[in-house]
Amino acid sequence: MVTERHISDIIEALKQAEDKQQVTQIVSGITHDDIAAQLQSWLETQSPLEWDSTQWSSFRYALICLRGCPELQ
Repeated sequence: MVTERHISDIIEALKQAEDKQQVTQIVSGITHDDIAAQLQSWLETQSPLEWDSTQWSSFRYALICLRGCPELQ
């Protein structure tokens, strides 16, 4: 439950992010591998049709950050 709530909070923060710097700060604040893995899984299932362009860009950039971070793989 706590993990799901934490992921929901991260997703909400990503929805509100206005630029790549904010997305990087959000993603770099993830401290647990299981949360990063679940967030990555969620991001991989999202469709661009469900989000506005800023949100979609934030989600894609977060996914790039998660995939590029060796300690989270």
